[in-house]
Amino acid sequence: MANNAMASDTTPRDWSKVEVYYDNFLERLVRDFLFGNRRIMAAIRFALGQFGHHPTQILDIGCGLGWTSFEMARHFPGAKVQGVDLSGQLIDAAGQLFRRPNLVYKKTDATSADFVFDRQFDAVLLVDVYEHIPAEDRQAFHQSLRRLLAPNARVVLTCPTVFHQQWLRDNQPEGLQPVDEDLVLADMVKMAEDLGGRLCVFAQQSIWHGNDYFHALIDLQSQWGERPAHRIKTVTPRWQRLWMVFSRLPLRINPLRKPGQWAYYLKTWFSGM
Repeated sequence: MANNAMASDTTPRDWSKVEVYYDNFLERLVRDFLFGNRRIMAAIRFALGQFGHHPTQILDIGCGLGWTSFEMARHFPGAKVQGVDLSGQLIDAAGQLFRRPNLVYKKTDATSADFVFDRQFDAVLLVDVYEHIPAEDRQAFHQSLRRLLAPNARVVLTCPTVFHQQWLRDNQPEGLQPVDEDLVLADMVKMAEDLGGRLCVFAQQSIWHGNDYFHALIDLQSQWGERPAHRIKTVTPRWQRLWMVFSRLPLRINPLRKPGQWAYYLKTWFSGM
């Protein structure tokens, strides 16, 4: 079993504590959206490039605040996008911040028996999610996910490499989450086999450090054919992200409206950080 890091009072089945942990991510994820986050933006661009087959049903597992779901809905207006996350607070905020007619959010645990939908998806996205699923739960998760995949589905994953996980353990252990597994190429190959597809892309990326993340693509209908049309892979402009947060999030969870915070956020935003 891969090495992992778990809080001392949290077990893989104690998801109530994990949910509370992610509920507290709200302001951090709002900052990521406001100022931009290299890891998330790289993941969005990768997914947009791999979903060039014009998906009609997109599932974003572990969508968090909903930024990735929003970008999928924005770039694929003809698709219906479903974002899901374990955190009810993040799902509530996502529904207020990101509003599009082809985008909905739902609170659900992807490793539970409740992870069911009345439709199949031809595009699935997991941005920094798979490493937070306990290794012993992967097989059941694969079985549940396979039932949700259309015959031509593509599954995109982005995850930290073992190099980054070890760096966190050695230098920044507070950056590890309640469940944080090591993942290697063999894990992606196994997932692809369980889903009935092929691992077509496994590429290490250098986001903040050399080879600290990897991007992967699992394709259920991998075959020679016409090259997908090139897509302009852009994220929502910074000025628009600022206005969305300021105007849409309610006062109680809006960092821009907290006393004394407006000047800080404007200064940071204009500094390009």
